[in-house]
Amino acid sequence: MRGIEILLQHGWGWDAGCWEAWRASAPPGVRLLVADRGYFGAPSSPVGQPQVLVAHSFGLHLLEPRWLEGAELVVVLGGFQAFHPEEEGAGRRSRRLVGRMCQRLVREPVALLADFHARCFSPEAGQYVLPGGLAPQLLAADLERLDKGVLDRRPLSAVPRVLLLHGDQDQIVSMAQVRQLHQCLPKSRLEIIPGAGHALPLTRAPECWAQIQEVWEGLSA
Repeated sequence: MRGIEILLQHGWGWDAGCWEAWRASAPPGVRLLVADRGYFGAPSSPVGQPQVLVAHSFGLHLLEPRWLEGAELVVVLGGFQAFHPEEEGAGRRSRRLVGRMCQRLVREPVALLADFHARCFSPEAGQYVLPGGLAPQLLAADLERLDKGVLDRRPLSAVPRVLLLHGDQDQIVSMAQVRQLHQCLPKSRLEIIPGAGHALPLTRAPECWAQIQEVWEGLSA
């Protein structure tokens, strides 16, 4: 993977710091570009034309069209087409959960995010220290977007390959949701990581890198 640029886009409720393990595990010769939505400080939108885009969860919905135009591989960790499951009962429960999150975000944003991160790590151990500079209005706006939005698949249509990595113990995005995403993206490949939760960038960086390298080498062969 020498000489390529890889852009990393975090999901809702995280910041660029969630990719620290990826810097330590990156193959030689890879240049990492890290985007930051600005939930905890100034936003960052890297300049460049990365060949590989890696997006965590809602980060798939945050990828900029200019990055997708030249990408050769998009990697999605714990991703979804629509956040709420299609099944009526599960969809109702999911919508009620997001409604409660919206209310808590107004009253106690730090406690809400701490609980959210704990669910992301589950069933694995992990803790995330929140940065300063919390931007509750942006978090609320993106939570509403997550609640009501559906992925626009058209920008992904020109990307040669999409790799979906998903933990089989994910407490945030169900297996049914990632399978739905897989079905609606004909060029995608789905790989399940046993025992993993939703916080793949923090808990499973080496395994994710191994999968990315395998797919990239297949595209380059």
